[in-house]
Amino acid sequence: MPAIFGANQLDTGYEISNSLRFNDDDSPKLTFTPSSAGNRRTFTLSVWFKLSVQGSTGERVLLAADDGTGSNNNFDYIAINAADKIFVYNYEGSQGYNLISTQLLRDPSAWYHLVVAFDTTDGTAGNRIKVYLNGSQVTAFDTENYPSENFQTRFNNTNEQRISQYPDQDISFFDGYMSEYHFLDGVAYDPSYFGETN
Repeated sequence: MPAIFGANQLDTGYEISNSLRFNDDDSPKLTFTPSSAGNRRTFTLSVWFKLSVQGSTGERVLLAADDGTGSNNNFDYIAINAADKIFVYNYEGSQGYNLISTQLLRDPSAWYHLVVAFDTTDGTAGNRIKVYLNGSQVTAFDTENYPSENFQTRFNNTNEQRISQYPDQDISFFDGYMSEYHFLDGVAYDPSYFGETN
């Protein structure tokens, strides 16, 4: 179990239970097909993760969903890309929204806390997807294209939702650890909802 410690203090540490180890050589994946659709415009993903390998030949998928046709034409995913950057992406026959962080995630000993909050109902484009890493909002992006207002993602739909698998294909498996994985339907929360700072 990974231990998470407060800054400069060991006495505030705690263990995170129920973590998973993903070895991409084993093609690991978790899938879930909801029986009914949730809110496809407003939701939040929160996950602690640690990368086993820096640099990759493809994305390391944290969450993916598609339209269920098997044709790989319409999909959304959140990943760490081959350049070790946060990658939030949509494809609708052509590129839709696309966020690629400027920041690199290349500390092999680090646990990262990622929060991605969607609210496509927001009238301001830059507020429709907010990305937070280790409690701070990510504001520097190499690529920064937001979804249209009220855009409905494939996340939280009745099609298969995937962890550690690219949409419609057995590729882009995660290599590392994940823990405290939460997906919240109908709310766009910042990191303060998932823990406390010291």
